[in-house]
Amino acid sequence: MDFLEEEIQYFLGLDIGGTWIKGCCSVAKTAKLKYLPTDFEEIAKGIVSTRSALSEKTTVNECIASIQQIIENLSLRDKKLSAIGISTAGIVDYAGKRVLKAAAHLTALKNIGWIQSLENEFKCPVVLINDADASTIGIAELGLLRGNKTVGVMPVGTGLGFSVWRNGRRWRPGKMLTLLGSIRTPAGFFDTIASASRLATADSANNLLQIFINPKHTSIRLEYLQNLTKIINTAAILYNLDEVMICGGLADAVTACNYPLEFELNKLLAEPLVELDKTVQVTVLKEGNKLQLYGAISLARGEFSARSNQVYKNYELIKTEVPYQESLRLEQMTTSELIDLFWKTEKEAGEWMIKSLPFIASVVDEIFSRINSGGRLIYVGAGTSGRIAAMDAVEVPCTYGFPEDRIFCIISGGVADAAIEIESDFEEDASSVPEMLLLNVTPVDVVIGISASGTAYFVQSALAFAKNRGAFSVMIQRDYSDEILPFCDVTIPMNSGNEVVAGSTRMKAGTATKKILNFISSSLMIKMGKVSGSFMIDVACINNKLIERAQNILGILYNLDNNDACQKLKEADMNLRNVIIKLNEGK
Repeated sequence: MDFLEEEIQYFLGLDIGGTWIKGCCSVAKTAKLKYLPTDFEEIAKGIVSTRSALSEKTTVNECIASIQQIIENLSLRDKKLSAIGISTAGIVDYAGKRVLKAAAHLTALKNIGWIQSLENEFKCPVVLINDADASTIGIAELGLLRGNKTVGVMPVGTGLGFSVWRNGRRWRPGKMLTLLGSIRTPAGFFDTIASASRLATADSANNLLQIFINPKHTSIRLEYLQNLTKIINTAAILYNLDEVMICGGLADAVTACNYPLEFELNKLLAEPLVELDKTVQVTVLKEGNKLQLYGAISLARGEFSARSNQVYKNYELIKTEVPYQESLRLEQMTTSELIDLFWKTEKEAGEWMIKSLPFIASVVDEIFSRINSGGRLIYVGAGTSGRIAAMDAVEVPCTYGFPEDRIFCIISGGVADAAIEIESDFEEDASSVPEMLLLNVTPVDVVIGISASGTAYFVQSALAFAKNRGAFSVMIQRDYSDEILPFCDVTIPMNSGNEVVAGSTRMKAGTATKKILNFISSSLMIKMGKVSGSFMIDVACINNKLIERAQNILGILYNLDNNDACQKLKEADMNLRNVIIKLNEGK
């Protein structure tokens, strides 16, 4: 399906709940849709809703009719939609194509062809996301999710939603949604205990605001707050949280009546738990239920730029699928013959990489300019490529003292179990836009995507999103592309040649990937002043080997013996750079 660009782009955001379907619209008045910050205040003024007709027996066509009503209410009936983002309750598959598990009234959303039906109807990309994840994206888009920390986003309304954001990424061990609301206790499900709708029934008029402002509800309110505190502490223990952000209908209610929920919860949480080494902090977000729509509309805008710039390749033209030598009978070779062959081909690939060096050098200079201006280095990959990139991303901070919140790796399928299993459910073909939104990519950032074949949509979508936002986007793939790739700024060719085992890019292409990333990150750190001579001077002294390395560096550079070097490190709280600065000042 071709999603054509128009001079004015109309994006639809939907939040499908059990009682209401809410919608909002974002308009972009640029032909190429170069990134303009979303005006969420303007969007908030135009939110409309219609009573949901969804039930266990609702058909896909009836669901489309409900969406058509929202479109009518937003005066978009005669407009060509560019993309639709949908937030809903339940477990959504990684690709955002359907609901896997949900309450009975969302049965229609479980239909495997549901999203395709919507795309056919509205002739634009449609992407689905869990409502807690949508809220988290909305929070990230507002610039409230930054730094090296772990945050639990907790929409509280009819039930309890939950999503974990950890240092820029969704955190989903086992690839599962963090189902905090499904935890069972003798008092019932967390979903029920936290329910703001259930709390409202304690008032004769079913008015939630009265629960928080009427003195006669003091005991009920206190009991609810104590229960909510227990739930927050449980989440903090399970996910080692630094902060919990509460949104949804509960946040709307306390904001409307000026009840200091944030203050009261933090007061109850001030007593530290034995299981936690820090007290979890609570933030109540005044945007409340609007955050799901903010996330949905941001997802629609991001997915449009990704799909519009997607490049397809015929399988026959994918060079990584061509064997090194078709006549080889690998299964008939001896072990020594195999090892000799691997050594020979890896050596060839290393020699051919000389053609890539000018590309790498020019890219490093641009990266240095961005990172030196406060930007971040973000790797994106699927399968082996993602895991090689992750290795580089985790090594740089401890080797060079580079801040952990300024270098990341995004891997298709998520990072939580990346060392345990490879993608198993078409994650390479999924969009990375939700992950990129959670990183809140800015123009000073650098995004490097790795896909040996150049075909992984997970990588292409990340680069297209980054380029759209003004970030510097780089594609590392097997060969140089004579054609300009619309989803990135620059291509670095691996020049690794064909694989001995056709398609097994964990071999020569994997080696080339590791080399290129090593060249880029090491050059970058040297240019940023992290090295003196041949020695790293921001090495993290976090184990005996590294402490000995720091002592050795001081011995070579300043002729100190181990005892003097050790003493100076202790005086500087084991900070090698500070020792060097002090010694240089004394010269």
